[in-house]
Amino acid sequence: MKKIFLTLLTVVFALGTTFAQTQIPDFKNSPMLLKSDGSLEKLEKQSSELKTKAVPYVGVTRFISILGSKSPVRVKANAQFIIKVDADTDPETVFYVQASKGAGKNREIDMEKMSAWAGYGAKGKSVKKDQVALSFEKVSDGVYKITPTGLKPGTEYGFVNATQGASGGQSTVFLFGVD
Repeated sequence: MKKIFLTLLTVVFALGTTFAQTQIPDFKNSPMLLKSDGSLEKLEKQSSELKTKAVPYVGVTRFISILGSKSPVRVKANAQFIIKVDADTDPETVFYVQASKGAGKNREIDMEKMSAWAGYGAKGKSVKKDQVALSFEKVSDGVYKITPTGLKPGTEYGFVNATQGASGGQSTVFLFGVD
């Protein structure tokens, strides 16, 4: 009886350890989809470029240009994600999730819009309306479960590096679409 109990306890412990390990991404700052069985799935990962588009009499838009019209990674509107960051880092300062818009064969995530009539030095229009509210739940030191609120079916989204707008240049964006 003791042998059976110890064997069963060992199996349960091994399964529990395996389950816990699958919920922690291998790499920091790489959000992953948390599937219903507890496993993780990589998101579409692209190196993006910050571009500027000027339209006469309309204004200037700074945006992230992303190749492809749709992400191959499809999720449900109630999807959850996992991210690993440095133990002393606030996860809300690393990424935010924002909707993208189609631009022919590509996607764009607006970073800033400036009206042509705003004048020199004026502030741009907010693009925060395209951002999704996120709640974070600590799983372990430096590991957080992310639950977005208000993902809309038929919309493409991206985890954008929070410093992208300030730094310009290239950055990695993690993308997914909602079915």
